[in-house]
Amino acid sequence: MLSLVSLVLSFAILWPAAVDASSDGQIARTIIHDADWVSIATISTQKFIQGNAFVSLKSMCDGPVSNSTGIPYLYLTDRDVSVKDMDVNNNVTILVSWAQTNRCPANETFDPEDPRCAKVMLSGTVEKVKNSTDEHTFAQGALFERHPSMKYWPSSHNFFVAKIEPTQVLLLNQFGGIHNVDIEDYLHSRHTV
Repeated sequence: MLSLVSLVLSFAILWPAAVDASSDGQIARTIIHDADWVSIATISTQKFIQGNAFVSLKSMCDGPVSNSTGIPYLYLTDRDVSVKDMDVNNNVTILVSWAQTNRCPANETFDPEDPRCAKVMLSGTVEKVKNSTDEHTFAQGALFERHPSMKYWPSSHNFFVAKIEPTQVLLLNQFGGIHNVDIEDYLHSRHTV
C-alpha cells in the first residue's frame, strides 16, 4: 500500500502544473499566447534544397500580453530566406512549445520532447497585414510591446507585419497522440493564465 501511495505522489509531483482549460482549443490558444518565438517550416526555394522542408526561428506574438487573438503575427523582411520561400508558397507550419516557458519544467523532470511538455503545430497561410489598417496598428503595437528591439531594426530592410491564418491546429499535451483542434474552437477560445 505504501509503495502505491509513493507512486501516486511521485506522479503528482512530476506532473506539470495543469492549465485551467475546458477544451483543446483553450489549451492551444494558451500555448500560442505564451510564446515569444516559433520554429517556422517552409518549402525551400534555395537552389540545393529546393522542394525540401526548411525551418527557421521567428519572433512572434498573437497580441499584447493582455489580449490573445490566436492569430500569430510576425515581423518579416523580404531579405529573409524563409520569406523568399513564402513568396512562392505561403503555406507554413509553426511549432510552439511550452519548453520555452516556465509551464514545462524541462530543466527538472521533462525533456522538451515529452508529450506532457505541451506543444502546438499550427499550419496556415502567411499574409501581409495591410498598412494603415486597424489590424496593422494592433499587430505592430503588440509585436513592439513583446519584442521592443524590433522598433530599432533597420528601416532599410523594409520590415513588414505578417500573420498566419490558421488552417489546421494540432495539439500534443499528453500521452496518446496528437489532437486535431477544431479551428472554430481554437479561434473562439480564450487563453488561460
